[in-house]
Amino acid sequence: MKKIELKRIVDLALWFLFCFILGTGLMIHYRLVPGFQGGSGTNFFGISRHGWGNIHFWAACLFTAALSFHLYLNLSTIKMIIAGKSSRKAATLFGIGILIVVFFLMFPVFQGQNGYGDNRNYHRGQQADHLFR
Repeated sequence: MKKIELKRIVDLALWFLFCFILGTGLMIHYRLVPGFQGGSGTNFFGISRHGWGNIHFWAACLFTAALSFHLYLNLSTIKMIIAGKSSRKAATLFGIGILIVVFFLMFPVFQGQNGYGDNRNYHRGQQADHLFR
């Protein structure tokens, strides 16, 4: 298979995966809403909100793998456009991207007011509340 054909297949797969992830994310957020009055027990094609969340997650993993392969296939173009002849610039941009990912994985999370007006677990998040003031 020629490289150009492989790029087209990967690009098409990325487009469909993106649309699937966007569609499932919007469906989970707006149609299969959580909570007692929001839609407890609702499903789509017999799959609950949590089931669709799992499908959404694995589609995102597949998207990430396809995107990594896409970047690999286009590495020479990326180097030429972004970094020119400087590999230091490319390494810096790559490092900043990695730091963004690590930030979301390493920053502590707290249980507190959940945004729906439910304060039942608010006292558990008060200890670290000073970090956000």
